[in-house]
Amino acid sequence: MAKIDRHKVFISYYHKDDQDYKNYLVDSNRYYYYDIEKRKYISPFDDYSVGFGDIDDEGMSSEQIRRIIRDDYISDASVLILLCGENTRFRKHIDWEIHTAMYDSDNNSQMGIVVINLPSIKGKQYVRVSDDSEKSIVSTSGNWVTLNTREEFENAYPYMPSRIIDNLVKHNPITVIDWDRIVNNPEKLMVLIDNAFKRKDDIKYDHSVPLRRRNS
Repeated sequence: MAKIDRHKVFISYYHKDDQDYKNYLVDSNRYYYYDIEKRKYISPFDDYSVGFGDIDDEGMSSEQIRRIIRDDYISDASVLILLCGENTRFRKHIDWEIHTAMYDSDNNSQMGIVVINLPSIKGKQYVRVSDDSEKSIVSTSGNWVTLNTREEFENAYPYMPSRIIDNLVKHNPITVIDWDRIVNNPEKLMVLIDNAFKRKDDIKYDHSVPLRRRNS
């Protein structure tokens, strides 16, 4: 297997529901990597996630919130993994993290994004590739469909945060994969992270919608 670069990753997730999935990615996934000199186990990415309590956003502007999230919590990460569960779309902090990942500034550039559908989601969930090279990683079914309207995307991804939907509608390259595809297969996740990193600077994200200010 060719060498794949490791990257600095921030995992965005709902702590109350999905902590075990985050822990699995950070602590359990290892991949067996062979190079000319030696074989070794190595984590699939550098974890730049942090646990934090609620930020009191009373009286704060969206720019102040974005700056705190980026400078104090997501600092230096280049790819965001969104763990999409049953209640992810309702959490304001997750919306802030997604917005921050999409925001390009002089101090911190925008990030690549990979979404993982979690088993807690009820019913069939669609997956998505950012280019044809990812199809064999994301699914073996071969049954790919094209979505165009917002209604089609919302029906296909009923649990997806609306800010992600905004960008799927614009056909921005955000890959969506099911959890079962990466369990015990960290190499697949590494490829998707590396792809997201390589294309991140060329994406024109839509982050124009105001930040969510309440959980629902």
